[in-house]
Amino acid sequence: MNIALRMLVALVAFVLPFATQAGDHGGGGAQEPMVFTVNIGTANYLQFGLILEPAIPEAAGAIAAYKPKIQHAIILLMAGKDMAKLRTLEGKKELIEELVELANLAIREDEKTGVKEALFTRFLIQ
Repeated sequence: MNIALRMLVALVAFVLPFATQAGDHGGGGAQEPMVFTVNIGTANYLQFGLILEPAIPEAAGAIAAYKPKIQHAIILLMAGKDMAKLRTLEGKKELIEELVELANLAIREDEKTGVKEALFTRFLIQ
């Protein structure tokens, strides 16, 4: 019985690390988007999902560490936006540039070492 127990413990010790790594994709999995719902003007709101794409793997940690500061800055930025402009392709592209710049200011990096792209996963104005 003692030998069987030892074999079971050895088997569990061998298999357990593989089981815990099964769900770990090494950071290569899809990021969960940040979702925002903000007032635009007095009668409308904007809901959008946003993924900040890091330029280098190390930047992902900085984005995660400064996420509350980034979210706060984005909400403040959106308070001054014009609904009509955000409905246009040009307005969305300008917003993407502003979001990248804002995120890089928050994490104290630039587009080569910090956030290289902001990707919308949804964008709804009502």
